[in-house]
Amino acid sequence: MIDLSSKYNFKKFNKEQRSSFSYWYYHWKAFNLTAFHLGCWKFKYLFHDIEKPWLMLLWKNYFRVQSYHRFNSNHHLEYEYFDEIDWEALVIDWECSRFTKNASPRNAYREMLSLKSIVSTEFYNKIRNNMMPIILRYGLDE
Repeated sequence: MIDLSSKYNFKKFNKEQRSSFSYWYYHWKAFNLTAFHLGCWKFKYLFHDIEKPWLMLLWKNYFRVQSYHRFNSNHHLEYEYFDEIDWEALVIDWECSRFTKNASPRNAYREMLSLKSIVSTEFYNKIRNNMMPIILRYGLDE
């Protein structure tokens, strides 16, 4: 398991605080540092969730921004094209969320396991089959 909280300063946010620019910045920082420390950082990660603060300025509705983002960003399970999900970015996103979100204390592996009782067996198996090779490659299986 990767632990960046002892090496870097991250601020944790409640759900009500996640519409702020400050939240976006800390999540962006955690995402990029997690990718860097896993040895899989890519240039495109500089633009992780880049539209969210701008959409908040425009729409002033975090639920709308969040829904739009998840449906249109390929690092989310809700992405409209499931077969095109960027599983590595999804794993990084889930792995780093515990550094900035009070409501997400689990790492990527534990988060994946928690879905087993929530989603259908078929959907869970698709998620697991895509995530486990990445989780194992980076030693994130605790």
